Amino acid sequence: MMSTNAGTDLPATFRRLIARKVGPSFRSVAEIEEVPLQQPSSDQVLLKIAYAGVNGGCETFRCRGSSYTPFAANQTAEQFVLGAEASGTVVAVGEGVETLKVGDAVTCSGSGGFAEYILTTSQSCFPVKEASAEAVVLTLSGLTAAVALKATGGPLKAGERALVTAAGGATGHMGVQLALLAGCHVVAVCGSAAKAQRLREMGVHRIINYREGDVGEVLRREYPEGIDVAYEGVGGPLRDAVLDNLSKHGRMLVVGYISEYPHVNPDDGKAEGSRGLPPAHELFWKRQTVHIDDKTIYGNVWSGAKMQEIPAFRRQLFDLYEEGKLQAWVDSRRFHGVEQVSDAIDYMLTGQAVGKVVVSF
Repeated sequence: MMSTNAGTDLPATFRRLIARKVGPSFRSVAEIEEVPLQQPSSDQVLLKIAYAGVNGGCETFRCRGSSYTPFAANQTAEQFVLGAEASGTVVAVGEGVETLKVGDAVTCSGSGGFAEYILTTSQSCFPVKEASAEAVVLTLSGLTAAVALKATGGPLKAGERALVTAAGGATGHMGVQLALLAGCHVVAVCGSAAKAQRLREMGVHRIINYREGDVGEVLRREYPEGIDVAYEGVGGPLRDAVLDNLSKHGRMLVVGYISEYPHVNPDDGKAEGSRGLPPAHELFWKRQTVHIDDKTIYGNVWSGAKMQEIPAFRRQLFDLYEEGKLQAWVDSRRFHGVEQVSDAIDYMLTGQAVGKVVVSF
């Protein structure tokens, strides 16, 4: 069925990023494709993308089609679209869509975000006040932290010692703020003076620049009773140091393992585990929960929430932002259009970004 409501002056074609094969990196497989702009069918909406978020890990694994990830089918696909999160404006709605109308601002997550337009289901869209870069930050990076710390590893309790690694990154700075709002004593681990300064301004109690000091040594000396909850996205030796310093009933939420991703370690998928844990790729992609003595390590930070509860978590997150109680950091480096997405991915993977890397359209 054709759309029942559409904006005017829509183009006949649009550009998007696709891959026709898997490869070692995003840049090596990403292609710009110009295709006809289709109108939405039943229960679909057509969005004009304003901003797309960069998720370097997701896009790296999507392009590699790694066998141990949900993207394994890309190895044999004729082509697949690129991008995972975006904000935009509804420009057409299909028959049966009652929750959205032309002109509504929304965010969406799934696939195909690196495009000028995207055709998606109405259920995958979340209404927002403005299709902004900040809305992209909250959509997936923020939501991940909210579910992890409010449900899976939470709810956090006032006075708990909470540690966040990659604390100046897209989801890390969200984890920091949610822990602060819960009344926790927050330890933030980051890798630059610029990130440390932003975190200091946020009111973090203890900042550890891992490039200037031994994280494990600092934790042993200053937190002899251990860390109660850790929001960990780096992996490797840093994850081991945090695990060594969890409290007796501590829990660790593994949100990623970027120090071991393929752009850093070509043997990702073959590495061995440590400290009684399985290899990072198994823990994360197989969504395992591991118990070591009285400690709990969650490889799936989404396990504490049911699908029907996710919109409520997202709504709470946006409410906090709109009330001025939560910041959404967008990195100052600017990227625009499908031509610069690969540059944005490469930049994000350098670890220099403060907050979320976003591409405007």
